[in-house]
Amino acid sequence: MDPEFDDVVAVEDLMALERRYASERQQGAVSRQCRFEYGWGLVRSRYREDTARGVALLSELLPETPPEEQRDVLFYLALGNYRLKEYERSLEYLERLLAAEPQNTQVLRLRSRVRSRLRRDGLVGAAIVGGVVMGVAGLLGVAISRARH
Repeated sequence: MDPEFDDVVAVEDLMALERRYASERQQGAVSRQCRFEYGWGLVRSRYREDTARGVALLSELLPETPPEEQRDVLFYLALGNYRLKEYERSLEYLERLLAAEPQNTQVLRLRSRVRSRLRRDGLVGAAIVGGVVMGVAGLLGVAISRARH
């Protein structure tokens, strides 16, 4: 566990962000800053559903954000997708950041972590598929040998 990437927002802080977001929404227009802060909080929630909502909110916000201000939105989109185990999508955002800031150590550390998880999960997936194939082959072998006898 890496506190930089795995820490969670305090429930009371997230609730305060949600109240501010709801208040602005009720008034008719939610500022870009408020949407970003609420998305940031949701991405850092301990609950997967909140993280997914945060990623959706930040995804909607990205096209409206001026290019010079996109860095934080891209980073939290990468972090949110990492937390959702959407590693390929996370890498896409990280590569966009690195194109502009190739020496950004925070982004480089997260990219390394995402790649590591991608490899690990890929190996776990391959092992599961291999186990299923072996199980099916074993069952076929038993069926064939019974059919011959």
